[in-house]
Amino acid sequence: MPLKIEPTWDVERMRRERRLRLQAQMKERGVGALYLTEGVDIHYLLNVRIPGAALFVPPEGEIIALVRSRDWGYVKLHYDNLQPPIHHVSSAAQDETESGHKRLRQGIADLMARHGVAGEPLGLDESRTSVPLTFIEAGVRVVDAMPIIEQARSVKSQDEVEVYRALGRQYGRTVCAFREAIRPGITEAELESIVGGCWFDSGGTEVFQLNVCAGENMNPWRRWATDRPLKAGEFVGIDFHGRGAGALLGDISRTFLVGDRWTPEQRDLYRQTYDYMKGTIDAFRAGRTYSEVIDAVPAVPPQFKVMQGNYHIGHSVGPTPQGSPKLDEERRSDSKRLQPNQVMAIECFFGEENSGVAVKLEELILVQDGPAEILGPQIPFEDRLLV
Repeated sequence: MPLKIEPTWDVERMRRERRLRLQAQMKERGVGALYLTEGVDIHYLLNVRIPGAALFVPPEGEIIALVRSRDWGYVKLHYDNLQPPIHHVSSAAQDETESGHKRLRQGIADLMARHGVAGEPLGLDESRTSVPLTFIEAGVRVVDAMPIIEQARSVKSQDEVEVYRALGRQYGRTVCAFREAIRPGITEAELESIVGGCWFDSGGTEVFQLNVCAGENMNPWRRWATDRPLKAGEFVGIDFHGRGAGALLGDISRTFLVGDRWTPEQRDLYRQTYDYMKGTIDAFRAGRTYSEVIDAVPAVPPQFKVMQGNYHIGHSVGPTPQGSPKLDEERRSDSKRLQPNQVMAIECFFGEENSGVAVKLEELILVQDGPAEILGPQIPFEDRLLV
């Protein structure tokens, strides 16, 4: 039976606050406007998916969404009443002709002049070279929009926090379905299919990334499920990024045992990973500098340092699986601090290099003044190995 999620958040308020946070970051960094074409940025700021669209973000006021002619019929049918309104344009960044580039340059220049920021830097999220080059050739000062976007997304609004609490319930149901399906003989790919189906039954909107790994495929971590059947007495792990309401992603990992028998070594490895994760979560408190957090994290046993070193201690989660802040030894800072309402994924991977055996656990938390809130307390662990 599908999971019924009753929204406890205000969609329009969430969208408005996202825009205001982004425009505040633009002002702080001296950027006049943004021109955005990446689908995830559009989805995040409008809270809808629009094919082939682009966004112009002015320094104040509503975002202007630009849609190509070939997509206008679909958009008009489905989003005619969307606020802010969507604008029909004859071409967007996808038109790679010289005349298309010229129309793009002129159109954005006109918008910047209309909003009083002509001559100021223009922030771009575009990964292709053609769009930045066409602006640079026209004498427009171009900057990378991603630091602005990531900082604006870093602290979640109360509506976004409510979305994450709902995501926790969706993850709880989905991971329980994964655990219940584990048996000798089922394949990684079959488990992957079960997870995907349950996610959509739980109200999820997208399977962004899903890894299912068993036995020797867990160390080093294999990123794609195979037709390998599970064997009794081994571990099987899941790492899942599922998208829910408000374009927001979760990020969790769990490891379970196949069958009913385990070794003392497996129990010890699971317990060490679990205790490290819980101790790490306790270090993530609002007000602490990044260096203070890192210093408060439990020591990683020497035999696991190489493999654990491939992962962040913790990283922000939002519309993308990783954002700002990211904490690891290379990102120490005595001035940057954790802030309330940052949503972080705490990553733990304990396994000896080249051993073929590992336990992967990852928990989603809400940073607070004091102990963090677990976003998804319903998500199960392998409790048999914790008694």
